[in-house]
Amino acid sequence: MNIKTRQKQGFTLIEIIIVVVILGILAAVALPKVTENIDKSRASEAFNTNSSIIKAIDRCLSDETGGGSLPTAEQCTTCSTYAALNNMPDPTAASTNFTFTLTNGGGTTFTVTATGKGQLGAGDTIIFTFNTQTGGVTKDCAGKLAKMCKA
Repeated sequence: MNIKTRQKQGFTLIEIIIVVVILGILAAVALPKVTENIDKSRASEAFNTNSSIIKAIDRCLSDETGGGSLPTAEQCTTCSTYAALNNMPDPTAASTNFTFTLTNGGGTTFTVTATGKGQLGAGDTIIFTFNTQTGGVTKDCAGKLAKMCKA
């Protein structure tokens, strides 16, 4: 009788378990980084919107002062609504990631608050303050967005 060796026709259980364990380790390492990158991309929306708002505030103050002197408190208050910024639409209407609040108090402040998408929650905020005297902008980040405010 001639005994032929059987050809292997599939994977053994141990091979499948090893592949699953390797995939599990890769997922455990990669998933936090992926969610962090998603949150960073969402936060970039806030920075882009801030850039548009600051330019609009600057134009509004320039129009109010005639491009010359420093703006008065009244002129700053005039430029603290979206309607005054060349009828700029409230960015909150177009965003599902953040709410945007524009206020005036010693400088025009633009506050961005996360709506709770992904890993970002209500405690994750970015506050941009436009100095009406110098035209400079300072930013203050809280929560998980604190990394975004590094110089």
